[in-house]
Formats: sequence, structure tokens, C-alpha cells
Amino acid sequence: MAEFVLSKLAESVVAQSVQRISDLLIYEAASLRSVRDDVVVLQDELRSLKGFLKEADSKQEQDERLRDLLIRVREIASDAEDVIETFIFKVSSSYMKASHNKRIRAQINSIRSRIQIIFRSMQTFEIKFVVGGGTSSSMVEVQRNLRRSYPDDEDNDVISLEGSKAELTAQLTKEEDRLCIVSVVGMGGLGKTTLAKKVHNDVKQHFDCCAWVFISQQYVPRDVLIDILIQVGTPYEKKNVERNKYGREVLEELKNERETLNALKEHELINLLKNRLEQKKYLVVLDDIWRVDAWDRINGAFPHGKRGSKLLFTTRNMEVATSADRLSSPIIPPFLKDDESWELLRRKAFPKDIVGHGEKDCSPEFENLGREMVKKCGGLPLAVVVLGGLLKTKNSLDEWKVVHRNVNAHLKKPQSRQQYGGVHDILALSYYDLPYTLKPCFLYLGNFPEDWEIPKRKLIRLWIAEGFIATPTRGEEEETMEDIAEQYLRELILRGMVQVSQRDYTGVGVKTCRMHDLMRDFCMLKAREENFSAIIPKIESSTSSSKQHVATTHSRRIAISPGCIHDFDTNCLSSLLRQNVEYASWKEQIHPHLRSLLCFGTLSFSALASKNFSVLRVLEIELVKFMKMPREIGKLVHLKYLCLKTSLELELPKTIGNLRNLHTLDLRRCWEIILPREIFNLVRLRHLLLPIYPGMPFHGRIARLFGQKFHFGVNRLTNIVTLKYIPAEWLIKNDALLKLTNLQNLGIVMDSDGEVGACLRSWNIFVPSAKGGFKCFERLSSCHSLSQLSVTGKVHSIDSHILSCLPAKLNKLALHRTHLEQDPMPVLEKLSDLRCLKMKEFAYRGDKLVCSAYGFPKLETLQFYGLEDLKEWHVEEGALQSLKRLDIQNLRRMKMIPDGLRFVSCLRELNIKYMGRSFCERLQVIHGIEGADYYKVRHIPSISISDIW
Repeated sequence: MAEFVLSKLAESVVAQSVQRISDLLIYEAASLRSVRDDVVVLQDELRSLKGFLKEADSKQEQDERLRDLLIRVREIASDAEDVIETFIFKVSSSYMKASHNKRIRAQINSIRSRIQIIFRSMQTFEIKFVVGGGTSSSMVEVQRNLRRSYPDDEDNDVISLEGSKAELTAQLTKEEDRLCIVSVVGMGGLGKTTLAKKVHNDVKQHFDCCAWVFISQQYVPRDVLIDILIQVGTPYEKKNVERNKYGREVLEELKNERETLNALKEHELINLLKNRLEQKKYLVVLDDIWRVDAWDRINGAFPHGKRGSKLLFTTRNMEVATSADRLSSPIIPPFLKDDESWELLRRKAFPKDIVGHGEKDCSPEFENLGREMVKKCGGLPLAVVVLGGLLKTKNSLDEWKVVHRNVNAHLKKPQSRQQYGGVHDILALSYYDLPYTLKPCFLYLGNFPEDWEIPKRKLIRLWIAEGFIATPTRGEEEETMEDIAEQYLRELILRGMVQVSQRDYTGVGVKTCRMHDLMRDFCMLKAREENFSAIIPKIESSTSSSKQHVATTHSRRIAISPGCIHDFDTNCLSSLLRQNVEYASWKEQIHPHLRSLLCFGTLSFSALASKNFSVLRVLEIELVKFMKMPREIGKLVHLKYLCLKTSLELELPKTIGNLRNLHTLDLRRCWEIILPREIFNLVRLRHLLLPIYPGMPFHGRIARLFGQKFHFGVNRLTNIVTLKYIPAEWLIKNDALLKLTNLQNLGIVMDSDGEVGACLRSWNIFVPSAKGGFKCFERLSSCHSLSQLSVTGKVHSIDSHILSCLPAKLNKLALHRTHLEQDPMPVLEKLSDLRCLKMKEFAYRGDKLVCSAYGFPKLETLQFYGLEDLKEWHVEEGALQSLKRLDIQNLRRMKMIPDGLRFVSCLRELNIKYMGRSFCERLQVIHGIEGADYYKVRHIPSISISDIW
């Protein structure tokens, strides 16, 4: 089985190298003109090598020689790319092209000689050449699976938790005069977090405020404290209004609350949280806490609070549970029984809700094999779920028999007798079964920190930049690389290897994802074994930094963990990466052709002066101080993804225009930026993301440099798909917007009217001026593809039909400070595809809203925030029949919840925050007495009421 995965990994690397060389021959034609014939020959031989690998994939010899051979194949393919890319880099920065030509020809000949040796070696294994690109059976299967929709999110991954659920509910709802710490204890994958989430959602309405934070092994105490403070509310809630230097009103909230809290010391955060919780009945969940000292660092932040306050731990360590509270009995979820394990496997392997495919026949033959295999999972839910995800891709009994044989073969190994051995092997089977196209995508997920919520769009852009996604072939339905990458993520989710963390506004698509910690451990292990990537862990102290870094493997990808830089002098890492004499051993650890550097901590950009970064494709760093970025950034000519973060000013040099391969430039986390006109040289740029806070003074800085010339340069950025956030006048002048023919997602700052693009899918409009307002709603009707619209700022309202021109396919609408004067519901409720509606701060200035019968047929999420003039809200019977989540916050004049909510039977979640005491008490059961409006909401499973005023 190891040979299978090595062969597929090698095939993946070779396929990517062939594609990359094809791209270079197209986009770097000028640099490669003198050696084009040599490069083409090398490309052809790599393509032939890929043909041999397809046959190698079917070989079953358990031979270390074959394993070593396949590792050499991967190295050859990667070295071929490195040679060509290094040549391009040197030619672009040197006049001595003749010497470079001679050197690259020698290097190409050396690689070709190595390929010939591989060919001869493969003949000893009787591996034949497979003509043509051909599609393996596994690839056919994945292409078919990629078209499937997501399974129902509400499907239970854990069977028979009722006993533990009842016990945990009783402990959390028990009224005690002390602060009670309740713990759920068990090995990884047993369902601790699933149990905690189920009970948390059921009981949170009994508390004034709640918070849920992941602790993990690499936790940073101040980050945990800040996360809890943000969830329970802080003294910084007041949103004052200021005027910037343009005389425009902006909200103080633009100074991110997290940045305010970050300025405090750890003991100040502890005192602040303690004061915040002092008079509240609170529930705080610390998920996945590993060590006693992790609790000791933050326990001073939790006072007794009101009677009934609770802390809930999930942990693998019984000592953590017993030492935290010796009066509470830890809850240990049971392992699944054989029948329960089979029921969970059957549910996963034979899903009923896969659109477009008939349900597989669960015949006795399938059941017998399934029951035998599931016994190997040891009753651990995670192992059963992953095995079910693997079997879901197998449609015949013969395919199930192959998995059955592989399960038995793996579990006979000595290491399978260890605690996690069997689970590890189940995870390994699922990994080995992946098509070669998905393996690097899966391994890449291990670069993200533990319990990290990974944004889907970010992940997709990184996959594309790394070269994992092939350029789509043109067909009946033209696809983008982003479309293909999203299909790959969908397949990993369907196989149970990646978990959905948050759904998007449609309730179907993925917004963020994460990995179970056992799956991540396995992913990191495989990535390390294959030299796919290396992770620099958190540094515990400056004295041990060099020793820990030297342990890094010789990989072309490096990820630096959060907290890695905070605990010692930032210049330390810079010195390491510059290969100073003091850290000579580091020189041997960084690959001479590093391709990816993801820094989740902070870093000085001077670290990138090393020659090891000349073929870098992915760079993400958070800068520690004000800086004018050095001109050397322009040498990273192969960079495809650049993400920079800083809380201060950042100025990009003119050499940024040399990055002709750049696909993504992400500056959203920069507070103030200065961009040069050379930005228009980035002709392959697809995603330009400027700071999140539009309308702030930094736009004036940008405008001084190239804003007035934007319409002259924009015609060169024809590949732009995402553009956020820029002043509208830059796009409107000389019809600049019409030249962005591929634009789909747009965020603009708008002072005046203008045409919009019919191809847009997402549009964020910011209207900073208090005068005039946004007037061009009637032009939105031409945006037939628009599915998301966000409008912030005053709308020029003349009559009740101001919103009637919204496109019919709109899925998500957010209105903020639009100052609508007439009830918008009669118009909005007719949008048949609307799934999410958010009305925030002064979106509506009237005192009454009415939702009519049968209105909002597909609306699933409705949020009302800060509508301070609203007194009455009426919901007629038959309205909002798809509503699942309702948020009501800071409606200070509203006295009661609508009577019609009692008819909204599908409502699953009601969140009430910053509402008056009388409003809240009408919805609560206090000392066994139901409030006057409780009958309206008693059918809602999850009700949260917090921060009552």
C-alpha cells in the first residue's frame, strides 16, 4: 500500500511539473527563447515518465527499491522546475545570458540522464509504458464524485450519546453557589467536542453569556483571553462617530476591537475578563485542553459569577479534569458498540441525500463486509466516519472486498496494537485511496495551525499558487481553476477527511473548514515523511530556538506556527533565514529552492534577502513594524500568492511590478498602504484585495499615486476576478469597469452613480458621503449573475420602489446605515432566492416592519442589529417558512417578539443580545414561571439571551 501512495504522489508531482513547464514556455517565452528546444525535450521526457508511473501504480510488490525509485522520481520532477525557474530568474537580472545558457543546458542534460536511469530501473520491475494521458479509474471516480452536492450538515457523526448528553446537561444546568468546572474526558476521536456542542446549544439560553474557545497543544494564553472577551462582550462596545480628514463620518469600530485588546498585557486581560464576568451567569467552554498548566495560566480570569456559572472542559487528560474541580465527576463518552458502529458506517457509506446518484444497495454482502471492517475501528467514531467516507466512493462489492483486504493487512502490523495504531491505519487507507490530484491538496492542510478555521477562498488561492490545480480544458461548461479547486475541497469533505466549520450564506457552500486533530497529526506525519512540507513549531524560549529549528526537514515548503516569533527576539528568525554564521546549521535545513513560506506569526522582511527564495511561489507574512518594503521583493518573479499583514503603514516599491506571475495580492490586513502605478504591470493578477476598511484615509494615499491614472492602467488587468476595495470613480471614469471582463467579486467605495458589470457575482458598496447617497439601484437589475450585495451608507430614497430593481437571483443582502424611510419588507420578501438578509445600524429609520404571509420563501438567516427606531415587527402566519436562524440585537424601542414566530416551525436558533430586561424576561423561564412570550419561542431548540440592559 505504501508503494501505491508513493506512485500516486510521484505521478502528481510529475504532472504538476509538466504543467508548470508548459506555463513557463508560454508566459516566459522571452526568457526561455535561447533554450526553448532543450526545455521542450525535457518536458517530453517528463511526460513519458508520467506514463510509466501509471503502470507503477498497479504494481503490488512490497519492495523498498521501488519505494526509493519513486522518491527519486519526485525529486527529479521538482528539480526540473527549479532549474528552469532559476534560469529565468538569473536571465531577468543579468546580462551574461551566454554563460547561463551553457549552465542550464548542462543541468537539463543531467536531469535527462537521471530520467534514463529511472526508465532502466523501472524495467527491472517489469513496468511498461502507458501511452497517452489516460484517466485512471480512481480519477474517473473522483470526477464523478466532484459533481455531487454536500450531505446534510445535521447528520450525526456520533451514535448513542443520549446517556452522556443527559448527564452533561444535568451538570451544566444544576444551580450551585460555586463555580463548577465540568469535564468531558476521552481519547481523540471519541466524540467529546460533538457531545459538548450538542449540549452547549441546548443549554446556552440558560446563561447570560457564553463563549467557546479552542485551547490545543500550542495555545497562547493571551489569545484565549481575547477570544473569550470578544465573545462575551467588552467595555469597548460604544461605537463613537468621528470625522476623518475628508469630513466624512466613519465609525470608531473600524479600529478593530482585537487590536485594542492586543495592546493590553496578559494580566490586564485577566482582570478585564474577571470584571466582565463578575455579575454574570456565564458558560465558557475550553475545548481540547491538554495540560494542567494551560488552565493554571488563565484560571484567575474566571470569578464565581452569578449562581449557576459553569466552565466546560473537553480533554484527553484525566488529570486536567480532576485537578481543575475535584467535586465534579468527569463525563466519559462510551465507545460505540458493534451495532452502533455499523449504524454509523451505514449512514456514512450509503448516504440518502446525495443529489444525482441513486442510493447504493445495502445488500447482506455489503453489510457482512462492513460489519467485519467496522470492528477494526475499535468503537471510535472518528475512525468509523473516515472509513465510511472511503467506502462511500466504492460502488461495487469487489471494491469493498479490496478495502476489506487492505484493512486486515494494515491492522496486522505491530504498530496497530498501540493506542492510536488502528485509527492511524484507517486514516492511512483513506489517504492512500485518494486520486493523485487530491493528495497534495490534502497534505497542504497540515500547514495550518491546530484547530485553525481555514477560509475556503484563501485555501483555494493557495492551492492554485502551489500548482496543485491544473488549467481546465475548455468544454461545454467552461470552468475556472477556482471551480476545480472547490470541487477538490468538496471531495475531501465528502470523504470525511476535512470538516466543515462554517457554511456560507447559502447554507450549502463552505465558508471555512478545519481538520480533526488526529487527522491533522496524520497529515503532518505524511507530509514530513514525503518531504512535502515542514512546520516550525512554537518556540518556548529564546535559548532553545536554534535547536528546535534545526529539526526542520529538507522541504520546499515551510510553515511557521503562531507564537513562534512572539516568544523570542524577532531578529532571531531573520538571522536563521539569512543563514548567518551563528546559525550555520540552519543553512543545511532550508531547501535551496524554497517554494512556499507561510508565516502565521510575525517576521522582518529582511529575512527574505536569502538566495533560497528566488523561486518562491507563496509568501504570507505579518510584518512587525513600519517599513518601506525593500526593492528585493521584485526579484521574486515566480511569486503567485503574496499576503502581507501589518497594523501600521506599508509602502510597496515600484519593483512590485516585476511580479508578472502574481495571481493573488492580499493586503486586507494592512491598516494603511501606498501602492505604485507599477501595480498595472501585474497582468496575470486575479485577486486584488485592498484593506478591509474602505473610505479611510489610506485611499487618499493610493489616489495620490495612481488613482487619477487608474482608468489608463486598468485595461491591462483583464484577468481580475476579485477587486476590493477601491473608490468607484476610478472604475467609472472612461468606462474602466467595462474593461474588467472577468470581474465577479467587487467591493467599492462609492460617492456617485455609475454603471455596473452584468457578470458580477458579489458586490460590496460603501458610500462614505453623508450627502446625496447611492442612487443607482435601478442599474442593479442588469446584474443578472449577482448573488451577494452589501450596501453601507445612505441610499437616496424617493419612493417605496427604491429596492424593486434588485436582481431576482440575489441570495444574500446586507444593508448598513442605508437610512431607508419606508418598510422594505414588501419588496424584499418577493425575492424568491434570498437566503440571508442582514439589516444593521440605521438600515431602516421607520418604526414598523411587516412580513406578509408566504413572503421570504427561502430565507434561512435574518439579522436585525441596531435598528433603534423600530418599535413593532409583525410576522403573518405563513411567512418565513424556511427561516433557521434569527438574530435580534440592540433594538432598544422594540417591546416584544412577533406573535407570528410561533408558526415558523423550522426555526432552529434564536440569538438575543443587548435587549431590554423586560423584553428578555418575557422570553425566559424564571424560577419555573414562563414569561409572557415564551409560548412564541418554546419550539426553538437553541435560544441564547445575553448582555441584557
